[in-house]
Amino acid sequence: MKLTRHRPDFVLLITVLLLVSSGLLNIYSASMIWASEHLDKSPHYFFIRQCLWAAVGLIAMVTVMNLPYWKWRDLLKWLIPASLVSLLLVFVFPKVGGAHRWIALGPVSFQPSELATLTVIVYLSHLVSKKHDQLADFKKGIVPPLVVIGLFAGLVLIEPAMDGASLLAVSGLAILFAGGTPGKHLAKILLPSGLLAVALVMLSDYRRARLLAFLDPFSPENIQYWGYQQANSLYAVASGGWTGRGLGRSIEKFLYLPEPHTDFIFAILSEEWGTLGGILLIALFAVLIIRGIRVASRLPDRFGALLAVGITAMIGFAALANIGMVSAVLPVIGIPLPFVSYGGSSLLMKLIAMGLLLNLSRYTVEDA
Repeated sequence: MKLTRHRPDFVLLITVLLLVSSGLLNIYSASMIWASEHLDKSPHYFFIRQCLWAAVGLIAMVTVMNLPYWKWRDLLKWLIPASLVSLLLVFVFPKVGGAHRWIALGPVSFQPSELATLTVIVYLSHLVSKKHDQLADFKKGIVPPLVVIGLFAGLVLIEPAMDGASLLAVSGLAILFAGGTPGKHLAKILLPSGLLAVALVMLSDYRRARLLAFLDPFSPENIQYWGYQQANSLYAVASGGWTGRGLGRSIEKFLYLPEPHTDFIFAILSEEWGTLGGILLIALFAVLIIRGIRVASRLPDRFGALLAVGITAMIGFAALANIGMVSAVLPVIGIPLPFVSYGGSSLLMKLIAMGLLLNLSRYTVEDA
């Protein structure tokens, strides 16, 4: 199929740039006290590092935006072994926060689950588009993609990183759904997956304690430990009011909320920018998701359309899970807020994914 290339979706591009800019601004404010008082580093330590990652990520995004998306099929022969090897290499390096999630090379650390998630999205888009006519047959059409999801998610899960495994699995299942998997087959997948998730939570003392603390983070036994982060997150969100305390004026970042520049940065953003600032950020994610769905719906190529769905689902689920966690709608999970939370490898891989989505937007066709 010959596709005509045109300009990328500039609304999507501007939205991504605004999200990255918001992330840098809020990391600058949220991390200053933690860096200087807790780590004895320069107040600008995290901000400078994230700026460097953002620069590399934006260069990568522009590069990928100009690389025809079908070339990613050829890259799978490198992406798959690289992802598998890196997921195994994490066990060679010391634990960080009680888990083997990082490959540390000098001052640079990389989280392989980020690469694995993008690899699964590309490979499943290729596999499902290739087996589209076999999706009615559970054994031939559904089992192969499930094996791929299970292999990669399983390796992430044993790090342990249930949050990363969940993000990878949801992105893969979104591709199966969009690819035309019959409802009866989806039910066969979702019910056992849900039961497995419940079992993994209940069989882990750590995860079970997190879940119970979520139900009442302010109880005397929870607020001192398992519910501490969520309780202080709610204090931050509530104290911001509608218009916020102002940039740099957060109280919770003064070592009340642990590592406020990472998973709970939305709480600091809401405290300083208020409910209106939080709504504006949510609106940016909504625009990104809508534009991603628009790209998927206007691509004449099934592989490209499924790629757009997988990338959009990855960003959408991560944003929903993070904001839900910070606002106590969901239990505490370690999924960072895309483009906004501190984390170099996360930002880099998300910007590469956006470069791919922007490239896909260059081959859409208008409605007749």
